[in-house]
Amino acid sequence: MNKSRLRALSLVVPILFLVLALGCRSGSPPIVFTSDRDGNQEIYSVRFDGRGDEENLTNSPQDEFSPVLSSNGRNVAFLSGTADDTTLEVMRVTGKERTPVFSGGGVITTPKWSPNSQRLSYVLKRESGNTVYVGQSDGSESMVLTTVAADEVGDWSPTGDSVIFAVRDTAEQGLYIRNPDGVNEFKRTQTPDYAAAWSPNSLLIAFLSTRESNPEIYVMDPEGGDATRITESETSEYGVSWSPDSKKLLFVTERDGNSEIYVVGVKEDGSPENLRRLTHNEVRDEQPVWSPNGKKIAFVSYLDGDADIFVMDADGQNQQRLTNNQFQDTQPSW
Repeated sequence: MNKSRLRALSLVVPILFLVLALGCRSGSPPIVFTSDRDGNQEIYSVRFDGRGDEENLTNSPQDEFSPVLSSNGRNVAFLSGTADDTTLEVMRVTGKERTPVFSGGGVITTPKWSPNSQRLSYVLKRESGNTVYVGQSDGSESMVLTTVAADEVGDWSPTGDSVIFAVRDTAEQGLYIRNPDGVNEFKRTQTPDYAAAWSPNSLLIAFLSTRESNPEIYVMDPEGGDATRITESETSEYGVSWSPDSKKLLFVTERDGNSEIYVVGVKEDGSPENLRRLTHNEVRDEQPVWSPNGKKIAFVSYLDGDADIFVMDADGQNQQRLTNNQFQDTQPSW
């Protein structure tokens, strides 16, 4: 083979690898959500770019609800069963390969994926008390995380080496951090705090607190240093989540007389800046979630009296309806 042909191949081969990689790479994951349009609760998916129809992923006679998309966008964790007896399951985002993670009687709440999409943490509530578990997503093993009777799991650290959980309304109230293998537990706050969310850059933890009456947003460093108050109103704030770049917090507030979606910047020192309202309606707008790249926000709006899934740009512009029916489409995860 002559040198000119070798030179040509040296240019063509990298291009072929690039084309194959782009062809195999999956695009942005769909938004998964709960809908009761089929007479019971089912897990559906929809894409914000209009590629494909809304798809029923579970399609069974029992209730399935509370979907949580994995960090890699390939799997969905969800709950099934009744309000008094739930099972934690995992399936592919296509609705295939449905696998039970934990089923043993009781109510499972707040399932959270590990950053590597291999494990799940959750709370099991029974008459005997609450227990935090960490389980493998393939259902092969679950272990008790702590002896503390926690009310909810907040989040995993971005490095995957810590799980934060909350105890509310008891003498042990506060936020706790523990290694997911069950060692080195630290209590970080002593006040009625909950809904903790770790910033993607690992530097801050946002949470809700009723330490000064109504629920407000605070941030602190993972070591539990002095918390900085982010919001201040006479009504409730909730639904808090970090932007993928760790620079903003998305949340819902009732300061406008009904639930509306806001965003606030968070400086490196934890202080707030540039509070901005994103939705302007006379109906409830809630349950906002960031897209993986931080450019879009999916949310639920009750524009027609029932709940539908919408999407908007990160600055609140270009709002677009994704579902349109007379039923309840809620709990989006992206």
